[in-house]
Amino acid sequence: MRFILLMLAFSIFQPASIAENKLPSDADGGVKGKVIDKSTNQTLEYATVMVYNQTDSSFVAGSISGKSGEFDIKLKPGNYYVTVQFIAYKPITISNIEVEKGNRIRDLGELFVLPDSELLEEVEVVAERTTVEMSLDKRVINIGKDMTSKAGNAIEVLENIPSVTVDVEGNVSLRGDDGVRILIDGKVSGLAGISSRDALRSIQSDMIERIEIVTNPSVRYDAEGTSGIINIILKKDRRKGFNGSIDVSAGYPWQAGLGINTNYRFSKVNLFANYSLNYRENVGGGTAYREIYNATTLITDQENERVRRGLSNTVRVGAEYFLNPKNTLTFSLMYRLQNQNNTATITYNDFLTAGVLENQSQRVEEQIEKEPNLQYALDYRKQFKKKDQLLTASVQYFNNSEDATSDITERVLFAPEFPYADPIFQQTSNDEKEANLQAQADYFHPFGGKAKLETGIKLQLREIANDYQVLDQDSLGQLVINTDFTNHFDYEEKILAAYAQFGNESGRFSYLLGLRAEYSDIRTLLRETNEDNSQTYPDFFPSAHLNYKLSESDQLQLSYSRRIRRPGFWQLNPFRTFSDNRNIWSGNPNLRPVYTHSMEGGYLHFWKNANINLNAYYRHSTDVFQRIERVNEEGISISRPENFASNDSYGLELIGMATVNKWFNINGNVNFFRSMTEGDAYGIRYETDNYSWTSRVAGKFTIAKGFDSQLAFNYQGKMDTPQGSRLPSWTLDLGIAKDIMKNKATLTLNVRDLFNTRSHAFETFGENFYSKNDFRWSSTTVTLNFNYRINQQKKRTPERRMEGGEEGMMEF
Repeated sequence: MRFILLMLAFSIFQPASIAENKLPSDADGGVKGKVIDKSTNQTLEYATVMVYNQTDSSFVAGSISGKSGEFDIKLKPGNYYVTVQFIAYKPITISNIEVEKGNRIRDLGELFVLPDSELLEEVEVVAERTTVEMSLDKRVINIGKDMTSKAGNAIEVLENIPSVTVDVEGNVSLRGDDGVRILIDGKVSGLAGISSRDALRSIQSDMIERIEIVTNPSVRYDAEGTSGIINIILKKDRRKGFNGSIDVSAGYPWQAGLGINTNYRFSKVNLFANYSLNYRENVGGGTAYREIYNATTLITDQENERVRRGLSNTVRVGAEYFLNPKNTLTFSLMYRLQNQNNTATITYNDFLTAGVLENQSQRVEEQIEKEPNLQYALDYRKQFKKKDQLLTASVQYFNNSEDATSDITERVLFAPEFPYADPIFQQTSNDEKEANLQAQADYFHPFGGKAKLETGIKLQLREIANDYQVLDQDSLGQLVINTDFTNHFDYEEKILAAYAQFGNESGRFSYLLGLRAEYSDIRTLLRETNEDNSQTYPDFFPSAHLNYKLSESDQLQLSYSRRIRRPGFWQLNPFRTFSDNRNIWSGNPNLRPVYTHSMEGGYLHFWKNANINLNAYYRHSTDVFQRIERVNEEGISISRPENFASNDSYGLELIGMATVNKWFNINGNVNFFRSMTEGDAYGIRYETDNYSWTSRVAGKFTIAKGFDSQLAFNYQGKMDTPQGSRLPSWTLDLGIAKDIMKNKATLTLNVRDLFNTRSHAFETFGENFYSKNDFRWSSTTVTLNFNYRINQQKKRTPERRMEGGEEGMMEF
């Protein structure tokens, strides 16, 4: 462990001594401009802009274009030339640029680049695009460069993202807080499903282009998500002609996949389509040990085995129509069908005295589940004649269904007092349906100088109906309804939002101030008891982002936002799980939302071949909800979420990446945090003062030309909870890739959890019980992936650094 941390620190800070061409601090002029795709008149984000000395062609400074295609580079007086490059576009050069004294900025105006329709194999590869790109407000992770995510799904991709942790059950946290908002292409999506962790498993990594992590969002984003936002961007291309890629994978434990991504652009139309077919079989197991302290001590040692088999098909098609150079209309449709066949086996071993078995029984559940999803989206984009004046609008509708049935059989294996007990047979059915309609519009208006105003409105209507039924077989062999577990629960959500934010830049200082108003109307209805819970609450969510550029290589930021975490459908639903009749989980329809004040300070430094991002953050939350576990006299555990506490969290996170030389680069993060929780539930006072840390380090090695390997190490420290603790865990993943077929294809071997160490274990202490649980899925997994590119060069581009202040004034 110490060696890995030392290696990360050495690799991050080493470039300080070898940096070249660092921009002098006395620069008093510069160049600016705007990069535009000439074929569509669309601005280009992330285009590489490099400045060279006109006399000797030595490199002077570089940047990338921001959200609106703009760049602004500070320079000393002198003569220069500028190059503009972008993936699959023809580079351009602007020569004989004279920068004069007296803080004069040379405006190069609009710089038009054309797509390169002939992506020649002879193009020289300078350096591979970095896996992690950083700015002060967000981090962008390019999934195609992470070999340990090949042939995986979205959950496995998120496991390898800095600042993100995923437990063995697929629950996602950001900086140790599970109040995270997950978006697809910037929107709430049917691809996240009713149960996001299960739905994300059906999104294959070959459909994902990049992932954005926003830890302290501005008011442009929904206020939902106390710890921030994870935005998954799906693949779509705008290159002329036909291009695409095919991925075929296979692995053990048994899995197989096919992914096809295609794009065809002609005239004013851009067509794109993705198809993904995936079969996966996961095997898991674990134990649950519990002591119950009543008149005597009861001991239960539980063995759990699970097999999950899933087949998913996802089709996504769409078309962009360029009405004219300033107006674009995009329509997309997505359909997904996922079928699951799951088996869960639980063996209960009961003891009155340690080591002396009193009873043994086994419960087996066979479940069949079908999850269809259909989603439509229509987007409109209008650019006005005035520079940076923009209007966007979108309408999206999707519906999800989850239809599951289970047959449950429980048999006595050993019971001296009841040697001839008959088996118990039960059936369950769960029918869920969700409908979601979203409409939003955003308008950007520039003023003189660099001042901009942004406003927007959004409406979200969401309905979920859950019909759950449990049937018991009586002595006559008839199935009768078990009223203790059967329920019909309806959920309705209406959220209306509007926001405005203003930003400006003066010299080295820039700011962004905004206010978002959201009106929430949440209603739940439990039909069996006619229990109707309605909550309406208008809220205001301010945000402020301040940025100061110490130099072209050093930037500081301070930000604040108010956030909300509304209870989710499953947290409100009083439905009680039935798979394990000794461990009952249910929701709480009386839960209130969590409110969080989030503050963050950041420092970002760039060297020529490396950068680091150091962030200190603080969050104060009220009405925090967490599952509280109680055990009754029969030894049955009952857990449900309760609003019971306030929480204060402090953290320090270091993220860094470095290209040490041509054959080795490294990126990673370390997050240290303290979390203090204090509150009351069921007459008991809970106080927790927790210190913990998480870390990820990934190193990529070029073994030979076109032959790369990658090691990724993840660690989660011990986490104290109000009732116990989650135990630490670590894992190591290995990826090896080889370019073949004249660089038109890549073969990747991926080994996840190389040493079979990934597990989920926790201890719980209650008034009358103690328990310890552990579980793991599939241990070591080996997959082989074949990627073939059609009319595409491998995504390589000259090495570039991410300029936090050049993202666009409204982005920071």
